Amino acid sequence: MGNSSDFGPSAYLCHQILEQMDRASGGNKIIYETEFNKLCYLAYKELEEEGYADEVNLPMRWYQFGMELWGQPEAYGVIYQGDSRGTQVTRQVLSDSVFDVRNELQAAIYKVARQLAGEYKNTYGTDKIVDDSYEDYAPTEFVRRYHEFRSVFDNLEEGQSSLMSFVNDDRPEDHISTVRPHMERLVELYPRSKYDEAYTLFRRWDSVTRQLAKNGDLDAMEALASDFWEMFSRVELRIHHNIDVPSDDQADWILERPRHKDAFEQTLKEYRQIALDGRDDTDRLDRISASYSEAVRSIANESD
Repeated sequence: MGNSSDFGPSAYLCHQILEQMDRASGGNKIIYETEFNKLCYLAYKELEEEGYADEVNLPMRWYQFGMELWGQPEAYGVIYQGDSRGTQVTRQVLSDSVFDVRNELQAAIYKVARQLAGEYKNTYGTDKIVDDSYEDYAPTEFVRRYHEFRSVFDNLEEGQSSLMSFVNDDRPEDHISTVRPHMERLVELYPRSKYDEAYTLFRRWDSVTRQLAKNGDLDAMEALASDFWEMFSRVELRIHHNIDVPSDDQADWILERPRHKDAFEQTLKEYRQIALDGRDDTDRLDRISASYSEAVRSIANESD
C-alpha cells in the first residue's frame, strides 16, 4: 500500500484501464503488456483532447509496436508477470484513497477507461489495437506505412500467392512484384530531415531486402524487416516520439545510438551474404537473429 503522495493521475489511469476492462469482460479477459500499453495511450490521447494531458503526466515512448509505458510498473500500481503467451498485466490491490487525483480529472479518466473497455472487451490478441494505434496516431506517414509493409508478410504464406510461388519463374523481376510497391513507397516517404541518423542503414536495408526478394527468400525478408524496425525504434522512434520521459533517459538513448547502428550493420552484412548465396538457410537465419538479439540485450544491460 502507499499513501496519497505515491500514486497520482498516471497511476490512476493505468489502474482504471485494468479495472474497467475486468468489469466489462466479467473477469474473462487477460490483459497483456502490448494491449495494456495501447489502451493507456489511447486513453491519454482522449484525455489530451479534453485538456488534461499536463496533469496526467504519463511517460511513454514510441517503440516497435507503438507507444509503450516507460518506467517501473510499481510506480503505476500494476504488476507485470510473464506466462507462456507474454507478459500479463494486473493491478495491485489499492483503495481509491491512495490516489491523489482531483475529482474532475478522476471522473474524466474513469469515463475514458470505461469507454475503451467497452470497445475492446471482446477483442483478443493485439493485432486490432496495434493497427488502430498506428492508423490513428502514427507519428509520421513513413511509420504508418512501414507497419503496413510488415503486415504484408502475414499474407505471403506457402500455398497462397506469395513470393515463394515465383521461385521457378523465368522472369526474376516478378519475384519482387508483391513487395515492390511497398518498398518504393517507403523510399519516397522516408523523412530524412527527421530520421537522418538511420537514413544510410535504411537505404542499405532497402537494397538487401530487394536482393532477398529476387530470390523469393520470404523468411529472410521478414526477419530482416523485424531487425530493422528494432534498430529504428531504438535509434530514431523512442528519441523523437516520447511523452514526459525524463531527460536523463533520453540522453542515454542518444548515447546508445552508435552501438545499435553497429550491431545492425553487422546483421545487414549477414543478410546480404544470404542474398548473394541465393538460398534460404533457416538455421542460419535463426543464428543471425539470435546474435542480433544478444547484441541488443547486451547494450540494454550496459545502460541499466
